[in-house]
Amino acid sequence: MLLALALGARLALMLGTDVYFDSAYYWQWARQLDWGYFDHPPLVAWSIALLGIEGTALFCGLGTVAAVWGLARDVHGDTHAAWRAAALWSTVPAGAVAGVWPTPDSLLLLFWTLALWALWREQWLWAGLAGGCALLAKYPAVLLGVAFLITTVRARRLPWGAWSTATVAGACFAPVVLWNADKDWVGFTFQLTHGLGRGWRSGWATFGEFLAGQLALGGPILFPLAGWYGLRGPREHLLLRMAVLVPLLFFGVASLRTRGEANWPCAAYVAACVGAAGMRPGLQRAAAASGLAVVLGVGSHLLFPALDFRRDTALARTHGWSVLRALASPEQLFPDLDAPNVAAVYAGNYQLASQVAYYTGGVTNTGAPARFSQYDLWPAPPLAPGQDVLWVGEGGPHPPDELLSRFTALEGPVELFGDFRGKRLHTFQVWRLRGLKPPEAP
Repeated sequence: MLLALALGARLALMLGTDVYFDSAYYWQWARQLDWGYFDHPPLVAWSIALLGIEGTALFCGLGTVAAVWGLARDVHGDTHAAWRAAALWSTVPAGAVAGVWPTPDSLLLLFWTLALWALWREQWLWAGLAGGCALLAKYPAVLLGVAFLITTVRARRLPWGAWSTATVAGACFAPVVLWNADKDWVGFTFQLTHGLGRGWRSGWATFGEFLAGQLALGGPILFPLAGWYGLRGPREHLLLRMAVLVPLLFFGVASLRTRGEANWPCAAYVAACVGAAGMRPGLQRAAAASGLAVVLGVGSHLLFPALDFRRDTALARTHGWSVLRALASPEQLFPDLDAPNVAAVYAGNYQLASQVAYYTGGVTNTGAPARFSQYDLWPAPPLAPGQDVLWVGEGGPHPPDELLSRFTALEGPVELFGDFRGKRLHTFQVWRLRGLKPPEAP
């Protein structure tokens, strides 16, 4: 029943929302396949190129539920416990999100679970392959290796087959290392500074945000259960307990240094669900009910918003983007414009540039004040003298001076309104930059 209800909720969200703004960014990656990207390893781009956005989400969501079932069956030796674990995982808010909008977490959760399952069964080659795929999905997959090493130290046993696991996983990940080396280690450097910060400046305020995020995305009951299981669970479950504690402790400590994202330790809840499947039925039901309440509550708000928030971030990230299709016909926004003369669309951040690309299929790029992103590693759009470009922003000033100085005239803005069920979520300003100047003679 829970599995069917959770699947229905995921399908309703998938069909009833616009493409998630981060998923549009990864869709852009899929148009230019590579061995690495500034923000993450390449597996999410490869998957979207192969399966599409919705196909990747369904594959990862259903695949992770099946892998949790198999892991729990082997851990508890009982198919009933396996179904309880799968049902519990299907109600974890972080897992539900990963099964609706494809992100690196979607692939990480699938291959983390498969690698953990293979390690439990001591199938070393399969563990290496799944672990390598997890590393190709997201860098924090290395924490599963840390959890395994802690387990071997505590058990005073390092099987020889584990060396083959490390070899296969390393071979899978080697192209990403080479890609980073060729790009001055930009991917590794960004994730280390983004995830760990630059000092102990944040402190308890951001740690409190971390705890609140885990209660929301892990579940108000499952999160404390995960901590209890990691610290006091059965001794024979040491590998699973470490797979819970290592991500939670790592990102919990990191939250003392920087403001993180609530989804970062989401892989910890895979083993937590397997462990909870062996606990008292009352605890299992409470964890599942509370998680499902969060999923259905947030999901119903995203589909039928009845509450008004001053800043509704969740609604704005999932609706109101499709109005950007109008940029595919710029002559309707600027009547005197010759549409083929528009060479590219620039935007103030990478998410907006990616949404424009998704809904128009055109060439996009970013400009100030956008933070450094994959767009800065790609070649700039080829522009010829005399061509026009569009600038699209949201709640910001006119196009940046660096871009303005390259053109002869500025026209606009024209406003596009992204609404959903009577709520104004986005107000986009579109400017036309006319006539690219010829390059100056040396």
